[in-house]
Amino acid sequence: MNSPFGRYLLRLLLLPLFLASALPAWAQQTTHSISGRVYDEAGEALSSANVSLLLPDGKLRTGATTAKDGSFVLRGITSGSYTLRISFVGYKTLTRAVQMGSKDLPLGTLTLEEDGAVLSDVNVVAKANEVVVKGDTLEYNATSYTTQQGAAIIELLKKLPGASVDEKGQVTVNGKTVSQIMVDGKRFFEGDPKVALNNLPAELVDKVQVMDRESESSRMSGFSDGNEETIINLTIKAGKKRGLFGTAFVGGGTDKRYEASAMLNRFTGDNQLTVLGSMNNTNNAGFSDIAQDLSQASFMYSLSGGRRGPGGGGGRMPGQIDGIQTSKVLGGNLSHTFNPSLILGGNLLAGNTTKDKTTASTIQNILSSSSTTQTGKTSEHNDKDTYAGNFRFQWKIDSLTELIISPQLRYGKGIGTYTSDEQTLNDATNALISSSSLRQRTSQSQTDGDLRIDASRRLSDRGRTLTLSTSGTLSNELGSGTYLSDIVSAATGTEHVDQRIESTKRSGEYRIRLGWVEPLGKGFFGQATYQIKGANSFSERKAFDADLTGQYTMENARYSNEFHSDFLTHQVGLALKKKGSTYDLTAGVNLERSNLSSYTVVAGVNARSINRSTTNYSPTLRFSYKPKRTTELRIDYFGRSFQPTTDQLAPVQDVTNPLVVYEGNQNLLPGFQHNLFGRYNNFWTSTQTSLALFGHARYVQNDIVSRTTYDLTTGVRKIGYTNVSGNAMAGLGGFFTQVLPGKKFSIRLGSRNELIRQIAFINDEENRSLSLRLNEDLTLNYRNSFLDINLRGALGYYNATNSLTSVSTTATKDYSIGSNMNLTLPLGFAIEADGTYTTTQGYAAGFENDQWLLNAGISFSFLKGKRATLRLKGYDLLDSRRSIYRNITATSITTEESNTLGRYAMLHFIYRFDSFAGGGSRSDMKQQGHPGPPPPM
Repeated sequence: MNSPFGRYLLRLLLLPLFLASALPAWAQQTTHSISGRVYDEAGEALSSANVSLLLPDGKLRTGATTAKDGSFVLRGITSGSYTLRISFVGYKTLTRAVQMGSKDLPLGTLTLEEDGAVLSDVNVVAKANEVVVKGDTLEYNATSYTTQQGAAIIELLKKLPGASVDEKGQVTVNGKTVSQIMVDGKRFFEGDPKVALNNLPAELVDKVQVMDRESESSRMSGFSDGNEETIINLTIKAGKKRGLFGTAFVGGGTDKRYEASAMLNRFTGDNQLTVLGSMNNTNNAGFSDIAQDLSQASFMYSLSGGRRGPGGGGGRMPGQIDGIQTSKVLGGNLSHTFNPSLILGGNLLAGNTTKDKTTASTIQNILSSSSTTQTGKTSEHNDKDTYAGNFRFQWKIDSLTELIISPQLRYGKGIGTYTSDEQTLNDATNALISSSSLRQRTSQSQTDGDLRIDASRRLSDRGRTLTLSTSGTLSNELGSGTYLSDIVSAATGTEHVDQRIESTKRSGEYRIRLGWVEPLGKGFFGQATYQIKGANSFSERKAFDADLTGQYTMENARYSNEFHSDFLTHQVGLALKKKGSTYDLTAGVNLERSNLSSYTVVAGVNARSINRSTTNYSPTLRFSYKPKRTTELRIDYFGRSFQPTTDQLAPVQDVTNPLVVYEGNQNLLPGFQHNLFGRYNNFWTSTQTSLALFGHARYVQNDIVSRTTYDLTTGVRKIGYTNVSGNAMAGLGGFFTQVLPGKKFSIRLGSRNELIRQIAFINDEENRSLSLRLNEDLTLNYRNSFLDINLRGALGYYNATNSLTSVSTTATKDYSIGSNMNLTLPLGFAIEADGTYTTTQGYAAGFENDQWLLNAGISFSFLKGKRATLRLKGYDLLDSRRSIYRNITATSITTEESNTLGRYAMLHFIYRFDSFAGGGSRSDMKQQGHPGPPPPM
C-alpha cells in the first residue's frame, strides 16, 4: 500500500479499530443476569435447549443454550420488560414474560411439555409437510424429497419447489440468488455456497430453511441498507450431529469416470469443525474458481466478440452442464464459541479444476436493414488452481457494544488454450463475407483481498444506536498469452495477426457507512446515514509482434495502452420506521453524488483526461406484514449506483481481433438501478397447503449498452459503449404445494417467468428487444413405507421481438415429462430410477432434438445401522443427452451446443460413521437440542 490510495484505504480501515477501543467507555449502565434450569416432565435435564430473550419489538436481546444439567445464564441485562422463549425439538416452546429490575433474576426450574405431534412424526411413513412457512422463513422438510444414496445437497435442492440450479451451480429460490450456506446456524465456508452444495451429503439434512439475512450493519441498526442476501440454513438430523461423524465414498466407472469424497465433522455444543476433500471427473466442482475461464481471459477475446459486452437474458436447458470438468478440493471449516460474547469462525480451501469444452454455434447478428449468420466450432481447455481463506471474529464487548471483523484472501492462477474456426454469410445474398481461424494460449494469476469491519453501540434501552461499517478490497491481476489468427475477407483478402499480449490490472475499493438510530416513541424510529464509497483502477496492456526469429520482441504501440480511473460517491440518507405488532414499515430517501475521473496513456502520451459528476435521488421502502407466524407479505424497493468497467471506459481501440474491434467511451456516466421486490408466503396448517409468490422488477437509468457498427463487405464489427435509460426487467413466479388426504399423495405447481427489455444501437439505429421467458412445472408425488415415486411435466417458452424488422425470431418451446422412483426392498436392497422425455421446437437448424434421458441404479446397504452401501448406477443409458444454449439480445440471437459426459456407469462404495449408533430417537433429541435456525440477531 505505497500508493496514496492504498495509504488512504489503510487509514479508513483502521478507524473502526480505534473507535471500538473507545466504545466501552461511552455509556455504562448497570446490568444483571437471568438464570434458570430447563427440565422435561419426567424431571430430566434438557441439554442444549435454545434460550432466547426478546425485546418488546420481538428482536433478540441475547441468547444461550442450556448446559448438561439444564442450566443457563443470560448476562448483561438492563432493567425493562422482556419475553423469555425456550425451545427444544420434540417439546412445546415455552414463552414467559420477564420483568427485569435492579438485581439478578433467578427463574428456578422451567419445565417443557412433550409435543406429541412432533414425536409421533418420527414414525410416520406417510408424506410429511413438504414446505412450512414460518414468517419470513421457508422451511422444506428434506425427508419429503428422496435422493439417491450418497447424493450431495445440490441434488436435494434441485427437487425443492421454487428452487432452481443453473449450469454453473448457482442456486436461486423464488427469484433470489443464494449467496451463503449455513449449517445449524453456523457459517459454512463463508462466501462460497458451492462447497456445501457439492460436498455435504443430502442424507444428513433434516430441514432446508431459506431466509433473507440483513447485512451486519442492518442487523445492528434495525434499518435495511439494501445489502440483504438470501441464505440457506441446513439443520442436521437429530442423532447425526453431535460428536464425530462423517461420510466417505469412492467410485469407479466406464469411460474412465471416477469419484471420491470424504467429510469428517466434529460438532459439540456451539462448536463445529469440518474437514473435507474430494476429487472427480463427473462435473462436480466442489468450490468456486476465483479466476474466469482462462481460455477467454479478460485481455484476449474470441472472434465472435460476444464475451465482453453487455449480456442478454438467455439460459441453458435445465440440468445441462457446460463442458466436461475434473476437480479436486481440500478444505476445512471452523466455528468456535469461546463464550456467548466471543465467537471465531473461518475456513481454508485449496482446489483445482480442469475443463474441456467443445462448442458448435450459430449466431445471427441483427443489422439495421439485414442480418448475417455466423457459424463455427470452438475448443477450450482450462487448468486453474484456487486458494482461499477467510475468518470472522465476533465480539460482544459488553451488553451494549458489538464488533465484527471479517478478513478474506483469495489467490488463483491457471493456463488456458482456445481454438476457433468460423465463417460469416450475408443472409440476404448467402454470400461469404469472411472466414477465420484463431489459436490462443493464455496464463493468468489473480489475488483478491477483502476486509470488513462492523461496529455498533447501543446508547439507550429505548433503541438509540450508533453503527459504523467499513470495507476495503484490493485486487491484482496479471496475464500473458499468444494470439495467432488468420482472417480471410472477400473485400480485403487475408490478414494475419501473430502477437504476444501482457496485461496488468489493479483495483481497489473502499466503503465507510455511519448510521445513527433515534427512537421517536410510539413504535417510531428515525435513522440518519452518511456513506462514502471509492474505487480506483489501473490497467496496462502491452502487445509485442513476432520478429524474424519468431520471438516476440517488437512492441506494437497501436495495440498497447494504459488506463487510470477513479470513482467516488457520497450518499446521505434519512429514514423513518414504524414497528407495529403485525407490521414493520420503513420509508426514506437517499441523495447520492458521484464523480468519475479517468485518463488514458497511448504510446507514452496522455491521450485524454475526463471528469464527470452525477446526482441521483432515490426513495427507499420496506413493508413487512406478518399477521401470524405462517403468513408474510413483504415489499422492498431500493436504488443503487454503478460505475463503468475499465474496458468500457478506455477510449482506445482494442484491435487484437481484426474482425471485432472494441473501443471504450470515456464520456460514460455512472448508471443507477432501481429495484423492486415483493413476496407473499402462507402455510395453512389444517390442510397442509403451502403458497409462495414472488415478483421482482428493475429499471436502469444511464445503463451502459453497446453501440455496434458492422461492415457487410469486410465483416468487421466495431463495438463501442454509450449510456441509455430504459433497460428493464420484470419477473413473477412462485409455487404451490398440497398434501392430499391420507398424506401419501401430494401435488406441486411451480412457475418462473421473466420479461426483459434491452436497448442497443446497430449502425447508429436503436434496436429495442423485448424477450419473454416462461417456465411452468407440475409434479404429482406418492409415498409410502417402501415406495417414493413422482410424475412431473414441464413447459419452457422463450421468445423475443425487436424494433428493427430486419430479423424476426422464432419462439423456442421445450416440453418434458418424466418420473423419479425410489423403491426400498427387503434385506437392505433398494432400486432407483429416473427418466425424462424432452422435445424442443424453434431452435436453429441442427439444434432441435427429442431426447430420452434415463438413469437407473441398484444399491445394497449392510453392516450395523446400514453404515455401508454398494451402489451400481448407469447414467444417460440411451446416450442421448444434449447441452443446448439459447440467448437473445438486442444485437444477436445465439444458439450453441456443448459436449456432455455422455453414457457411463459407476460402482460406488459408501460408508457412514458417527460416534454413536442409531439416530433420531427421543434420547438423541435430548442430547442434540433444537436443530432449527439461528436466533435472529
